Amino acid sequence: MQDFGMGRYRPHNEESEREEIHRSRPKSEGISHKSRVVRFEIPFHIWCGNCNIHIAQGVRFNATKKMVSQYYSTPIWSFLCKCHNCQAFFEIRTDPKNSQYVVESGARKRVTEWEPSEDDHVFGSDPSEKQDADAFALLEKEKLRKTQTAVHQDRVLELEKLSAEQWSDPFSKNAQMRKSFRREKRARLRRELQDADFRRTIGWDSSRILASPSSSEPGFTTPDIRRAWRQAQDGRRYKLSSNLEHTTQRPSPRITQGLSKAGQSLADRLMANTKSKREKSSR
Repeated sequence: MQDFGMGRYRPHNEESEREEIHRSRPKSEGISHKSRVVRFEIPFHIWCGNCNIHIAQGVRFNATKKMVSQYYSTPIWSFLCKCHNCQAFFEIRTDPKNSQYVVESGARKRVTEWEPSEDDHVFGSDPSEKQDADAFALLEKEKLRKTQTAVHQDRVLELEKLSAEQWSDPFSKNAQMRKSFRREKRARLRRELQDADFRRTIGWDSSRILASPSSSEPGFTTPDIRRAWRQAQDGRRYKLSSNLEHTTQRPSPRITQGLSKAGQSLADRLMANTKSKREKSSR
């Protein structure tokens, strides 16, 4: 809906009178003092000097903006803000000389040191740009690139030649690899069956893992354990034949000679178990 009287001609004096009547305050009020209220955003993190509360970067205040000085022809503006916690005032000014803001009074700025190595971009002249503008630098760079390309090309040709020699007959190479895999698989299965048979012979639990035959530590390889088992059986037969049920002496040196420390321990354990079983059966 259009306002009443819209589009009608009004004399100049009548329009001025309407503006003076309906104006809440003159437009020149505040401007004569060179100050006005603006919406100001804090440019960095600060702490209030009165209540020591942290005011984060980006918080906005209704600040009184006023020109306090000039740097050559550039005005220096002052922004007077009120802390939202303690109602104390702090002032921030522009610094045209250094192109930044400074805390004049009432607050403390958080100081952060800047390291060029920690930043992704370093302001200033780039040496590579100067080299690109130099014709001799471009020529040297192109020569270096060609040299590196030639070296890499020779290596690529060498690898291609080696690959062609190794895989000249893919069928025979594949058959050779499968044959070696089958041989390793049969050896592994044979070893697993031997280990299972040996566990069943000495009464070991199937969950216990025997040491690998390739172990170089004496006393823990499969041949050492088998030899200790045979020699322990010889010692048991010798004891039974000589009717030494109640003696606690160790097997003779003739039986245990050549045994490692682990073999002697196994032989002693087997002899003790055999003796205890015979004593229980005799009771």
